[in-house]
Amino acid sequence: MCGYLLLVAAALATGSPSPSMPAQATLVVANRPVATFRVTVAGNDPAARVRGALQRVDALPPDALEEPVTTSPASVGNDHGYAVLVGSRFALFFADADADALAEETPERASAVVAERFGEALRAEHDQRSVKVILWGLGETAVATAFLGLLLWALTRLRRVIGPVLSGAAKKEVVVQDSRIDLRPVVTAAVRTLLFAVFWGLIALAAYVWVTFVLGRFPFTVPWAEVLGRRVVDFLGAAALGVLRAVPGLVTVAIIFVVARFVTRFSDGVFLRVEGGGLTFPGVFPETASATRRIVKAVLWLAALAAAYPYIPGSSSEAVKGLSVLVGVMLSLGATGLVSQAMSGLAVIYSRALAVGDTVRLGEVEGVVTEVGLLSTKLACAGREVTYPNSVLIGGAVTNYTRLSRGTGPLVTTLVTIGYDAPWRQVHALLIGAAGETRGLRRDPAPFVLQRGLGDFYVEYELMAQLEGEALERPRVLSDLHANVQDAFNAAGVQIMSPHFVLQPEKPVVVPHERWEGQAAPPPRPRRRT
Repeated sequence: MCGYLLLVAAALATGSPSPSMPAQATLVVANRPVATFRVTVAGNDPAARVRGALQRVDALPPDALEEPVTTSPASVGNDHGYAVLVGSRFALFFADADADALAEETPERASAVVAERFGEALRAEHDQRSVKVILWGLGETAVATAFLGLLLWALTRLRRVIGPVLSGAAKKEVVVQDSRIDLRPVVTAAVRTLLFAVFWGLIALAAYVWVTFVLGRFPFTVPWAEVLGRRVVDFLGAAALGVLRAVPGLVTVAIIFVVARFVTRFSDGVFLRVEGGGLTFPGVFPETASATRRIVKAVLWLAALAAAYPYIPGSSSEAVKGLSVLVGVMLSLGATGLVSQAMSGLAVIYSRALAVGDTVRLGEVEGVVTEVGLLSTKLACAGREVTYPNSVLIGGAVTNYTRLSRGTGPLVTTLVTIGYDAPWRQVHALLIGAAGETRGLRRDPAPFVLQRGLGDFYVEYELMAQLEGEALERPRVLSDLHANVQDAFNAAGVQIMSPHFVLQPEKPVVVPHERWEGQAAPPPRPRRRT
């Protein structure tokens, strides 16, 4: 025992003195941490103790690297601890104060761990100097590299084969409201992106496994391989644990969305029946049922999302919270005009001024309403489509030719101005006769004429009839009506062109009493074939 103490004192005396509060230093042998020195012993700070231990390790003969490593209690001055011996050779001194107090590590247990690590490091150092071990590691590396190359070749071939197969197996088109949408570009892009991600993900995984395997073939790099392997195991374990922890939340989210789906389908059925006229609710009309259905559906899904959000894995992380705030700010700043248009669209819908299928006049444009959306309203007229932003539409008048004649067809009207020298009874008869000659106008209810005004030079007559066919046929029917009006007035010798006087006529322009009940219509003409 005294011999070991003298040996330890002599070995430690070779170092240089250092301050009383030194920084700790770790002894690393063969790329493996062996011991952490935290105190100064015999005037040697931790760094000097590490240098001294390394010098003694380098001085060990090759056959000593396989000798057993043991510990023996020893003291140097006032420092008590354990001497770590390689066979009978002193290697290092581990003081009691070197034990990690924060980890509640006892000096005896700490010195035993140091001896165990030191023995492993010396054996690795011995194996690293062995030509046989190095050659065997190189052989295993060559085999692993060949296997990696074969795997990369197989993945490349599989990618080239499976890409066209997946693209060809996908549906080429879908039908949405009688319109066919070609999905080939979208499917092709999605398949290419998916294959790209999977292909390079597998390559990265294979390269990671290859690096870990190769590093584990050589004693010096085994610690690195252990770190890489441990990271994979830790990652997979953390992922599995995270999945297990997320299962209750995911089940709750699934239940919430299933209930929301059931409720939204029920509400859709109710509002669809209201829209079709099979069900009535106070304040809900068929014209507004579609918009109300969408609003209720959106509110239900937003409520479901708000209820399910706390149970979504990762929703409580700071990153997700920050992203949510950023998205909210962006939507608030960018959606001002969109919200204004949407509110205008709701005002148009709930005013019930028009509906899909109605024949209306908006400003100078007449047409059939084909769409009433949140942002715009579309009219089909004379082979073209006109789009009105709802913010513009809500500020103008809407003339609806269909609302008051629901079920009997929209109104078809035309306005003519005839001089006071034409008997009004004859003008009425001519206009009604022209309507009777026009194909596409209803006979029941019968067309009729209104005198809209008595001007200074002429009387305004408005012929009103109802369309019999499709609303989109209104421009053609109105054109035929105008042609028949001209034919009728020409045949009766009644001037359609309105008179304007420069000088006062010598005689009043009036209809004599004997002509009040005169010929009201031209001789009958052959009816057109329908």
